[in-house]
Amino acid sequence: MELHDALAARFDRLKSGDDGWQALADAGVLGLPFAEAHGGLGLPPRDGFAVLEALGPRAIALPYLECVLLAGTLLDRAGCEAAAHWLPRVATGDAKLALASIDDREPALAEVDPAGWRLSGGKLLAIGAAEADAVIVIAATGDGTAAFLIAREALAMKAYPTIDGRSAADLLLDDVTVPAEARLEVGPEDIAEILDLGAAAIAAEAAAIMARLVADTRDYCVQREQFGKAISSFQVVQHRLVDMHIEARRAAAAAALAADALDLDPAERAKAISAAKVTIADAGRFVGQNAVQLHGGMGMTEELPVSAFFKRLTVIESEFGTRDEHLARYMALT
Repeated sequence: MELHDALAARFDRLKSGDDGWQALADAGVLGLPFAEAHGGLGLPPRDGFAVLEALGPRAIALPYLECVLLAGTLLDRAGCEAAAHWLPRVATGDAKLALASIDDREPALAEVDPAGWRLSGGKLLAIGAAEADAVIVIAATGDGTAAFLIAREALAMKAYPTIDGRSAADLLLDDVTVPAEARLEVGPEDIAEILDLGAAAIAAEAAAIMARLVADTRDYCVQREQFGKAISSFQVVQHRLVDMHIEARRAAAAAALAADALDLDPAERAKAISAAKVTIADAGRFVGQNAVQLHGGMGMTEELPVSAFFKRLTVIESEFGTRDEHLARYMALT
């Protein structure tokens, strides 16, 4: 909570045009999960959820999750020369990493090549890849899923903005050849754990956004009048606000359980995080839609942050696995 409050105060002081990434560097959180030997603080990645809980409710779109908590943590775990080269620079804000984990219709494949490895296929929605200095690409090999650290210049990509204000890129791996050392010393279980970490992280972010939406909607209903009365005095609106509050609290509980599940064995971790992801998806849709409706036409304008929160919750619903995919995983593990 102390880290969250300190970051919240720092970002509340930011002015239009200020560099949010530099603010994170100045706060010392860009190296939070890295080993001290790599210029970090050596803290558990889940401690970085406080950063997302500060950014999300302020509609500040920065690739902290993808660069630091996911790509950075995976590279830190590999502990190779590349980690010693890149992570201290990430920690100071002088370099960025990205993670490409979502397969295109032709999934990313890696085959042994005389020069090292040859990658083919494609990846979708790599957040921050166009601005990153290097990208960790997840690809299938003959001995399981593997991770490859590739310089951005070596990758063909198409960048585009997402509806929630971030930058993403699709990667075309047209027989990309990389040296043998580009493959990180991490296994499929490490990659699966990182992806579950991502799902737990956005659950924490979503819960914080929902809490902000409930507060903002309540305040707006107190101010907005119809028939000479604040609409907050209407019983149907009061019921709607109570239901939103309940769903937001349910989301917060699910996010807390997901964070705690990161310390469990793989099967129990996966089950708990999938349950949380389903809860977050349902609660986020309910809270977001009701917030927009109670704000009326103002709910979808850029004058209020409600529309930005709604768009972010919509994206979170399908990030790191859709609601239906996580429901299926939960049922398979139960």
